[in-house]
Amino acid sequence: MEISSNLLPVLDIINKKSTAYFLSLWDESSGGFRFASHQPATLMATAYSVLGLEFTGGLKHLSDEQEIAIASFLRSGLQPDGTFCDPLFRSEDILSQRHDLRYFQEETTTFCQQALDALSAPPPPPRDFNWNTADGLISYFESIPWQDPWLDSNRVMFALSQLCHDADRHGMPELLNLVDVALDWLDAHQSSKTGLWKGSHEVSLTNAMAATFHFSFYYGSRRRQLHYVEPIIDSCLKLQQPHGLFSGKAIGQTCLDYDALDLMAKASLVTDYRSDEVQESMRRACNALLRLFNPDGGFANCKERLIPSRKGRKAKFLGMFGLAKSGRSPTRVPAQGTYNVCWRLLTCDTAQSNAFSTWFRLLGLRLATQQQWLNEDSTESFTFRRLPFLGYHEPLAITSTLQSSAEVIEAKLTGV
Repeated sequence: MEISSNLLPVLDIINKKSTAYFLSLWDESSGGFRFASHQPATLMATAYSVLGLEFTGGLKHLSDEQEIAIASFLRSGLQPDGTFCDPLFRSEDILSQRHDLRYFQEETTTFCQQALDALSAPPPPPRDFNWNTADGLISYFESIPWQDPWLDSNRVMFALSQLCHDADRHGMPELLNLVDVALDWLDAHQSSKTGLWKGSHEVSLTNAMAATFHFSFYYGSRRRQLHYVEPIIDSCLKLQQPHGLFSGKAIGQTCLDYDALDLMAKASLVTDYRSDEVQESMRRACNALLRLFNPDGGFANCKERLIPSRKGRKAKFLGMFGLAKSGRSPTRVPAQGTYNVCWRLLTCDTAQSNAFSTWFRLLGLRLATQQQWLNEDSTESFTFRRLPFLGYHEPLAITSTLQSSAEVIEAKLTGV
């Protein structure tokens, strides 16, 4: 399905079908949601589905009894120190050698906090963490190895989400000062050349882009200008593949596709730089994302991959006689294998619908059609996250940073 005109009516239909898909993952016996149809209900899958339903407006389809059951299921993982741990979690089920137990603890805690907020359920108790001072927070950031910013930036995102959550849900606004301290630190580690994260280790443009994405929510929420937006646009456009997404030979990677579209959407709110190319990029991404929609109403991580044209000895031999086709495009073949979110119970076939991909693909489609729904003032059919985290996008807050920045410069020039 390829549509280049106004996509909003199509996305509204997809919203309804995806709402039904999320609801199909609910497990009545436990009160939680599954990651995919064959998996048991888990805390993380429940958070994905709740946040996905919030985005599509689907929470209204839950009965009061269901909402109570879902909130109770989420709270089943609450620990005495305020963190969350899934009752089914076992360290031997971790599918990544790079993710440690603390990572999973902070990830699960943050997602459960956000899901409970989306449900308008009472918040879990505030946490007593060791980075609730400026020195402690910066010391924590600097203790992170940063050899893999794509991964390590999540830890910063979890920390800032925790601060913003407690500031809002527990009436502790003083914690927002720490968010500003963190953003000052992040500003000092941004590359003026690429606009992306620049740590002490050389990493790929893709890795730096994913890291920068994890920080972006907090700039808008604190009315802080994200610097170097033009290089950010350059970098994201450079990363886009001919197939329309941002994932190399695999035509689709759930996180990377959302990451790049979110950064471009945010950057394009404050600059007209390469605007025609950005809009064309968004159109191509939309068409590619729509191909990942499944008949059950969910979205897949990846359905196809590219294999290069033949480059073996036979091709070279034929080329000597002008019989080989030159410049052949890569061939699309069905994607094989599994997709996971680093845990065995968050696993499915890569072309199968799952809660995480469905939530992120829906976000990506709305971000890619941002110009359409902003021009038509059409935001009734979807709701971004209200607390800064995954799923947060507040155009008015982002555009207001330009005015704030101009006022600061004027005040410096006039001495006011």
